[in-house]
Amino acid sequence: MYTVGIITVSDTCSRKEKTDLSGPALKDLFTKHQYDVQYYNIVSDDKQEIISELKKCVDELKLNLVITTGGTGFAKRDNTPEATLEVCDKIAPGIAEYMRLESSKITNKAFLSRGACGIRNQSIIVNLPGSSKAATENAEALLEIIDHALNIASGAGSAQCGETKAKILATCISEKKGIMKKEVPQIEMKIDHGIVGDAHAGNWHRQISLLSNTSVDKLRSKLTIELKPGAFAENILIDEGICLYKLPIGTKLKIGTAETEVTQIGKECHFDCEIRKKAGDCVMPREGIFVKVLKEGVAKPGDYVEIIR
Repeated sequence: MYTVGIITVSDTCSRKEKTDLSGPALKDLFTKHQYDVQYYNIVSDDKQEIISELKKCVDELKLNLVITTGGTGFAKRDNTPEATLEVCDKIAPGIAEYMRLESSKITNKAFLSRGACGIRNQSIIVNLPGSSKAATENAEALLEIIDHALNIASGAGSAQCGETKAKILATCISEKKGIMKKEVPQIEMKIDHGIVGDAHAGNWHRQISLLSNTSVDKLRSKLTIELKPGAFAENILIDEGICLYKLPIGTKLKIGTAETEVTQIGKECHFDCEIRKKAGDCVMPREGIFVKVLKEGVAKPGDYVEIIR
């Protein structure tokens, strides 16, 4: 679980003339998405005070992600981007650009935000706007892309395939075999069974199937239909990170709170598969994997699949 610090930058809030709404809203949002918010503070718009607070979060508290809200506009006292760029070892302009682009779908004033993003040591610092609404909208866009960056910056992985952890994007089951699976809020995994309520469960070696969204992307450009989670009959769809199909048989994976063991890579393809008919190809036979349950537990979107040994 990544650690987060939230800093509200506002003269009026620091003087208690105004109630901070953005900081608490961001804390709730990141907590909801399984981040560990360990620090929250309000500082003035003074540049040196912002710099001091950023250094504290990174150098002393060693937080993975430091979020600021406020001080990104055109006013004379808006100093947050300048303070951020001064403390960063590297800048990451693409993250700020992506947030502005996504926010511009709601209002074109999004492009007036001067928010910056950068890396100091092994931490990522991201500036968000000051209003609660804009800060939350930008944070929601950030959450779509930040995990991979945090994984690399923290030293847990690299830009190359071979990482040890990936986020669960969807959990799926089907009541009958031979049909696409449908998303469910959570799955329960049992020893000698697999997923409760799934047609493929049983006391055998292919209890649970996993597939990476990176594999699904290989077919998306070939199809006009939407490939929803479960389209390849996978129980668990994960974000980029772990190269599932390169894992040795016997690899132990923690899935949510459960522990499992890889038992098979790929499977025999059913040539009457609707996806194969429409795209001329199917990724599950090559890049999907199967596991059996060693320790019971539950998993839901936002949890992680992690190599444990």
